Amino acid sequence: MASLSALFGVAFVLPELRQTYGITITQAGTLAGLPSLGLLLTLLGWGVVIDRYGERFTMTASLALTALLLALFPTVEGPVGVGSLLFLVGAAGGPVNAAGGRLVMGWFAVRERGLAMGLRQTAQPLGMGLSAALMPILAHHHGFAAAMLLPGVLAVAVLPLVVLFAVPPPDSAASGSAGAGRSPATSSPYRHAAIWRVHAVSMLLGVPQFTVVTYALVYLVEQHGWSAPTAGALMAAVQIPGALARMGAGVWSDRAGSRLGPVRVVSGCGAVTLVLLAAASSLSEAAVVLLVVGAVLTMSHNGLTFTAVAETAGMVWAGRAMAAQNSLQAVSSTLTPVLMGVLIDWFDYRAAFVAAAVFGAAAIAVIPRTRRVGARAARQP
Repeated sequence: MASLSALFGVAFVLPELRQTYGITITQAGTLAGLPSLGLLLTLLGWGVVIDRYGERFTMTASLALTALLLALFPTVEGPVGVGSLLFLVGAAGGPVNAAGGRLVMGWFAVRERGLAMGLRQTAQPLGMGLSAALMPILAHHHGFAAAMLLPGVLAVAVLPLVVLFAVPPPDSAASGSAGAGRSPATSSPYRHAAIWRVHAVSMLLGVPQFTVVTYALVYLVEQHGWSAPTAGALMAAVQIPGALARMGAGVWSDRAGSRLGPVRVVSGCGAVTLVLLAAASSLSEAAVVLLVVGAVLTMSHNGLTFTAVAETAGMVWAGRAMAAQNSLQAVSSTLTPVLMGVLIDWFDYRAAFVAAAVFGAAAIAVIPRTRRVGARAARQP
């Protein structure tokens, strides 16, 4: 929750950011994407650290650096200084997601991982919900820099919990649950097309997800006349069904014996919802309902795609594979705010929603067909 709030919380203070520095929606979107750029350029290196030194060390170092950098926001001035610090926050805060995922994967057998990773992936919507609820209020009353201190406080609060409870799994658990049946476990999964396709799916689905995450609040403010705190409260409330959807998708995948089958359904429904949102954009009540549904659907895939890539890679490669997946998602989260901001500037929000839907539909075509997870699970502890 702490790292994700630091990485993506800027989206919830875009109105204040624009007002403070007098910048356009495209420029604000660019600043919002800089934490993801920092993550993108450093995460593969962090993946090696995870596999070599373990999850607890990596998460502790990352959270400490993130808190330190966030504490510097009141000392910087101008969009260039803010952008530089946002980039560094992303570079420092990126590995927590991959390290936490690898830790969870090591403790659970295949037939249990869908729910376990779904529960773990609720950290993102819950962190986003907390950010959406509090950061617009802090920004409105105390300014942008004060709002950016919230993720730092969360990082400091979480640090002792990581030190005390981020216990690595026994070697037997790690080796016994080593993923998608790859033998030997140390052979590179990147010699096969399946893992590249899972990476591509995650990257493509990042576009609709980060379109909604970045622009939902400012869309409600600018197109429907909502206040920023009210829009933030709605986006905070949306994260609760979003978290439940991730858990439900995990249970669904465990029972269906497939991680990526449910992703097809969720992706298709999300794409259709965004097209309907574009068509109903001038109808306030319908647009808000569709925005909420679209937000839930576009965030529902993460647990499944991360579980799929880790199982495909095997536990020996899981840290690097999930770091690579995070890196490719960072491409989406870096470029999406910028490019969608350009579309909004040139056309309107409807164009951005339709473009996001196209990427969601493209992901369906890329999803690989895999063997049932349940069949492999029966041979594992």
